Amino acid sequence: MLHSLSRNKEFLTTTVIVVISILFLGYFKESEQVDPKIQGLIVATTVFLVIPLLYCKIILERPLSTLGFQRGAAWAGIGGGVIALSAALGALFVLWNFTPLLEGYRLPIIVEEQFLFFVLYELFFNAFFLFLFEVFFRGMVLLLWLRELRIWGVFIQAGLFGGILFLSNSIDAQTLPLLLFAPFAGLIAYQSRSLWYSLGFGWFFLLLVDALVLILH
Repeated sequence: MLHSLSRNKEFLTTTVIVVISILFLGYFKESEQVDPKIQGLIVATTVFLVIPLLYCKIILERPLSTLGFQRGAAWAGIGGGVIALSAALGALFVLWNFTPLLEGYRLPIIVEEQFLFFVLYELFFNAFFLFLFEVFFRGMVLLLWLRELRIWGVFIQAGLFGGILFLSNSIDAQTLPLLLFAPFAGLIAYQSRSLWYSLGFGWFFLLLVDALVLILH
């Protein structure tokens, strides 16, 4: 549909979709008749995954590699990922030891008490929601929408992620690790042009955070 439109029109169209998505998530009010967790899952999956995929394939008529579903530059992804992970762990060390910002970070009780549930939590819950964030923020926002802004897009997509957390009053100890790694994930995706490296290193970063919580508590 938009295949023949100019780059400026495509940029404006994508801008409208991204802004509406962010405002919807930021101001979304849960219904009392449906379990909040189910609502959150449905809304997050629709906005972060379904809309970007449909927009890319049906509206723009482009391959999903446009969103980063590709091998990309492996050496840039792995090398940049190692550097980004090291920097993120350094920032985490500072926050953990010299500020109270992460004092309230906890895992569900059953996850802390049962190793099997810890493994399942990391493999499925964390991995799934990180995948959603990668598709929307690193894929649709960074690689598709802000690709012309180059490195500035890395910081803008991280800021938009923080904006959603702010609008939904969700900036706390539980979301701080995600917010902390957002610019690093953006940098990995920007360098590699792929979602898979930022997803992998982001997941490993959260795994280390959660393992640290288990050890210390």
